[in-house]
Amino acid sequence: MLSSFLTRIRLAYRARRAERLMAALSTADAAALSTQASPQRARVLVVRNDSIGDYLLYRPWLRQLSGVLRARGQRLTLLANRVWAPLAQAWDGEWCEEIIAVDFGAFTKDLSYRSQLVQKLGEKGFGEVIYPLHVREPTVENFIRFLQAPVRVASEGAHQVGEWLSLLNANYSHLLPSTRAVLFEYDRNREFFENWQQLAAGPSVPPATIEIAPLALPPAVHEAARQLADTTAPYLVLFPGASARQKRWPPAAFAKLAQQLHQHYGTHYRLVIAGSAADDKLAQQLLRAAGPTVPLENQCGKTDLPGLAALLAAAQLVISNDTVAAHLAVQAGTPCLVLLMGENYGKFFPYPPALLRAPCQCLFPPSQEERFARGEFSPPPRDPLIDKIPVERVLLAAQQLLP
Repeated sequence: MLSSFLTRIRLAYRARRAERLMAALSTADAAALSTQASPQRARVLVVRNDSIGDYLLYRPWLRQLSGVLRARGQRLTLLANRVWAPLAQAWDGEWCEEIIAVDFGAFTKDLSYRSQLVQKLGEKGFGEVIYPLHVREPTVENFIRFLQAPVRVASEGAHQVGEWLSLLNANYSHLLPSTRAVLFEYDRNREFFENWQQLAAGPSVPPATIEIAPLALPPAVHEAARQLADTTAPYLVLFPGASARQKRWPPAAFAKLAQQLHQHYGTHYRLVIAGSAADDKLAQQLLRAAGPTVPLENQCGKTDLPGLAALLAAAQLVISNDTVAAHLAVQAGTPCLVLLMGENYGKFFPYPPALLRAPCQCLFPPSQEERFARGEFSPPPRDPLIDKIPVERVLLAAQQLLP
């Protein structure tokens, strides 16, 4: 009874906090957009505040959407997470009139930062605004309801509920249907694109045949990878980082794997640790645990995102947590082992076979593999422990994938 009472107290507190946040953001957004430029049909805003992996699985449909807009005489502005905005500029800048990098952490908390940005958006006079995310974030999309754009489109999303979502939904001109079934994120983006394209065509027009958009990295990445492969000995990449702590296979496990790989292959393959500068702490733990007899090259923080993509594209094998490195490796056509919890099975991994150009094997904690063997793919009641994936299982999988 006490537990139930405390749960009600926590839920009530969260509800009041959400109400205060909604009121504060709405006041700021309304003030920032109190004066706006007249909407121009030719100007279209697409808002994506999600992570790098999401962007990589959206790229083909961003290009498709841009192509449709250009055929209509419209131009696309992309409001992008600043984490991957430089990558979007390098790889997809040709498809966008402008890419605006946003610190979405500050955007949802710093009202001054938010107001300045939203005001600048209002001055551009967008005639159409598109928010294609399946898992929607009201703190981000709230400003859209105050824009004068006559066309404001979002997905029904993951069928989230609540007063804030109901208010937002009422202010979109169109909410596109979203199937409740779990879809691979690439296919989820395709679903939105198809429904968006049908929206403009009208209900009386038969759905257009959508060409499958290729899921691949730009030619410049592969050229850089070829140059790298020509000047270095064959190597394997270990990627110990991940944004969420619970998604990281322990550095000690990576170290034990490195020891066994070195013991098995000797100097035939170099062992490279890759990651961002923030991953260097994990790399140092890995190095210490592996010991001085295991030659490991630490590349954490020494490459930008295009450089990381080339490093992964030139590797013989990538062993990674559920993070951007795994997506880059798969899309580069590099054999890949992905170590993951499996709590969102089918959303980001495993990749559908039709999208693979090289083997990609996913390894889960034993408890999850037992559930999957029984056909149970729904999220488990508690997060599985990724450290339960045994080193020996990863080593065996790596040996099967290596030449």
